[in-house]
Amino acid sequence: MLWSEDIIELNKRISTITSQNQLLAMLKQQGGVDPDIFISRSNELAEQLRAAKLEKERLLNACRDDTITQTQALIDTIEAGPDFLEQFDGELFGELVDRIIVENNERLRFRLKNGLELTESIERTVR
Repeated sequence: MLWSEDIIELNKRISTITSQNQLLAMLKQQGGVDPDIFISRSNELAEQLRAAKLEKERLLNACRDDTITQTQALIDTIEAGPDFLEQFDGELFGELVDRIIVENNERLRFRLKNGLELTESIERTVR
């Protein structure tokens, strides 16, 4: 979730607001801005920063709640399945795995439906 577009955009906004606040403080220190304007603008930036951080926290909490639900669904699927598989079960695999990511010729990553990623090495046989 930390790499979702919404979180990245909020992190950029938080960074921009923080930079603006630092610039404003530097200008005040150098006497380049009126104290009344400094206070007003500083309060605006503080409110924008607070709102951005609250939104980020809300998104992260929503993701955590969703991860718990998705993980419980995975557990239920596994528990409902057979104790032992004699052969590959494509339907069960599809219920558990969201995607397979090929990292390189030697490693795969399996992203489960709940977002958890498991890395597996590929063993090659020599012919």
